[in-house]
Amino acid sequence: MAAAPPIQPDFGQTLTKGVKYLKINKIDKDGEDFGSQLNAADNLILNYPDIGPTQYNILTTQEQDGCYLMGVIPVENTSSLNNIKNLDLNIFKAPVSKTLDQLEVAVWNPNNDGGFSVNTPNEYFNAATDLLDFNLANTPTSVTSSITVSNVVGSPVYLSVLIPEESVDAWVEGLPIHLWETYGVQLLNILPVVGSGTFTISAQSSLNDNFGGQYYFGGVNFSLFGGSFTIIQVIEEINQSTIQPPQTSNPILININPEGEEFDWSDYNAVFGNIDIPQYSQTFMQIDYNTGGTIPTNFELLYSGSAPKASIQDSNYTQRGWSNGRYDGSQNSSTDFNIYNK
Repeated sequence: MAAAPPIQPDFGQTLTKGVKYLKINKIDKDGEDFGSQLNAADNLILNYPDIGPTQYNILTTQEQDGCYLMGVIPVENTSSLNNIKNLDLNIFKAPVSKTLDQLEVAVWNPNNDGGFSVNTPNEYFNAATDLLDFNLANTPTSVTSSITVSNVVGSPVYLSVLIPEESVDAWVEGLPIHLWETYGVQLLNILPVVGSGTFTISAQSSLNDNFGGQYYFGGVNFSLFGGSFTIIQVIEEINQSTIQPPQTSNPILININPEGEEFDWSDYNAVFGNIDIPQYSQTFMQIDYNTGGTIPTNFELLYSGSAPKASIQDSNYTQRGWSNGRYDGSQNSSTDFNIYNK
């Protein structure tokens, strides 16, 4: 019996990620008054030192003493150079030979044939337990998974995953793929193991850390029709954007965190009550046709029931007010409906 899933956040609350408010001085650092321009502005562009210019569309503008408080449409990809992490993780400290049979899982730590060899400072890595502190800045992040394999039988597929510390016992015991989301397991990359002899395969995806906390890297031989392979090396690379934008002259002084007592519930909260996080179905999955054609690119995940859920209300199919007009139909039984009286 699998261990209990980790405690989930309160999904009854709607949280918006990213910058929501800008508090901007009317007077810039050179003493020039920009009040009239700010009052008339419908958007602002801020130059971040690592991801470059980011545009904020203004919803409301409220004049305060010496500044304007602007409510903006939240933009998620904001950043801070204080937390940039570019990691090159060689999962194994020494060459090993680990065979994965169909649906067999692995956790890459010292108790499972390997351990991290981190080529960057250890503040991002717990050397005692080989747990990766994966609290990334909210910055575009790429994750590249590479494995070197041999002795391939059949056509297996290797899934590279991140496993929360509190869910690793359930993962080792055998966690069905449809419960990964419940236990916080994140799929990083899908690597079809196709070839002969000894060879290396890689895949890359983008990731924003939505959970925080500490993780193990892991993997599973996801094969629908049997198959196995032997892993000789596993490498995970995590890279964040470090693009330096051009310098601007006369920048406006900006306070991202406006002060105010109980600000979230005050009249100054321009987006109070807004909902911009979609509701996801508990039943229906998202079909991915990114590459065109008639076969979805995420066919295997759909077949296994583990594809991402579709952004749709399940009540659209159950509440009669929605379903009758779309699927079941309706009939008016009034005796005088559409009767023309002379």
